[in-house]
Order: sequence, then C-alpha cells, then structure tokens
Amino acid sequence: MPRTDEFVTVDGTELHYSAWGDADAPPVVCVHGLSRVGRDFDPLAERLEDDYHLLCPDMPGRGLSEWAAEGEAEAVYTGAAMAELCATFCDELGLDELRWVGTSMGGTLGMALAAGPMRDRITHLVLNDVGPAPAADEEAQEGIERIIGYLSDPPTFRRLSGLEAFYCETYDTFSEMTDGEWRTFTVSSSRRVEDGRFAPAYDPRVVEPLLTEEPAMDPWEMWEAIEAHTFVLKGRHSDILADDTFAEMQERRPEIDAREYDCGHAPALNVDEQVGPVREFLAS
Repeated sequence: MPRTDEFVTVDGTELHYSAWGDADAPPVVCVHGLSRVGRDFDPLAERLEDDYHLLCPDMPGRGLSEWAAEGEAEAVYTGAAMAELCATFCDELGLDELRWVGTSMGGTLGMALAAGPMRDRITHLVLNDVGPAPAADEEAQEGIERIIGYLSDPPTFRRLSGLEAFYCETYDTFSEMTDGEWRTFTVSSSRRVEDGRFAPAYDPRVVEPLLTEEPAMDPWEMWEAIEAHTFVLKGRHSDILADDTFAEMQERRPEIDAREYDCGHAPALNVDEQVGPVREFLAS
C-alpha cells in the first residue's frame, strides 16, 4: 500500500505520521533524529511495507506535527515528555506489541521505553547510530557540538534548492544517498517562514530542553534492563556513537546484533546492505 499521511492527537498535541503497509500486519514504529522528520524512513518503509505496518511519526516541533505553545517548550521537548508521548501514541493506535526503529534521538527514546513503560510491548529494538546517553560521552562531545551549531540558529533560503544544498553539506556524514533521495529529504523537511523563505522544518526551541535534561536513570542500568531483541547499527566514522561505547554495549549485552557501516552519523537505511540485516532482524 502507498504511504498515507495521518494525524492523531496525543495528550493534547497533534502528531503527523506516515503510515505504510497493511494495517493488519505487525507494526513497526520508526522515530527520527533530533531535528529530523518521520519521512526520513521512506526508503526503509518502501522496502518493508509488504511485511509490516510502518508508522513514522514527526515528534512535536518537527515536520507537520504541532509545535509547543509559547512558554511550554521546556515541558514538551524533553526526552521524558517525548517518551511519554510515544507510549501514548502507541496506546492511541492500539499497538499492544510492536517493533521499534530509532535513529539517534529516536533510538534514545526507544531505549528508555524498552527499559521502562513499554518493556513488555517492544519486542525488537533497532538503534541507528546511538548508544546510552551520548551527551555524557566525552568522545561524542565534538559531534554534539557540531549538531548544536547548525540546529540552534537554522538558516533560511530564498530558494528550496538553497536548502537542499545546505542539507547535502550538513548531512554529508550520512551514508550515500541518491539525488532523488536528497530531494525528498529536503521537500519533506522544509517550511516557509514569515518572510517567505525556506527553513528546516523544526522548532529551534527543541534543542535546549534535551541538552539540559538530567537522565531519569543511569544510562548503563537502562541499557542492561532492556529485554527486547536489540540490533545496533554504527557509522564507522560516527561522532555520536563512539567506538568505546559501541564496544561496551556489546560487552554488557553480548546477545545483541551489531554492525558497522562505512559512514558517519548516521546510516540512512536506504540501501540493501543496511536494510537487509534490519529486515532479517525484525523477522527473528
């Protein structure tokens, strides 16, 4: 079935999500990175829709989902608030059991849920280039500062092609994407601002609450509490998932699946080399 655009109101916030595949098929929830959108999973969903019902939401303040009201950003955009929102999103859609695919921030949310309130519901957890508490990882500080640098003051462009060029340069750490994929990436994550120029499709206020939030539990205790089957993808040159962290994740939970790919942060989940192992894992 072709992708459809859906909306659901969760705890008073309207969320947009892309839906793929038969609604009666096993559900897979795919959650994007810090300033990205659910459409980032288009290439993965296109390849998996024959077997699964894929649900790819835009988190609050991103894409077509509702932004926090004035003065409420610190309450709406924290990891804890978004994790609770994700759990209620799954409740609203009647997902009693599901698989979870999370890129960067989406993986962090997946870990928190799989170790906590959705421990008995998430059966398979795919973490795309993220580990426990990257903000506390000294080796990831340069990457976090890089991301903060371009997120805190997003540029605007008179032409959409200017935004596309910005995205191609900013996200050149991703694994390789085609010209068509870059175009979809740009169109699906752009918005017009008041003067008519194009800007990235996120609320600049999303950054600070996540950076200043204290974790609810020790990150490694959280990691060890996860019982879901787990698969970790790592960009070999990632500046978010450090080599030492990746190794420790496997040492503490030797049963997990783990693979490296020749890219930075993060694999785009758009080629058979990446999608094939994810497909095999989700079917296990």
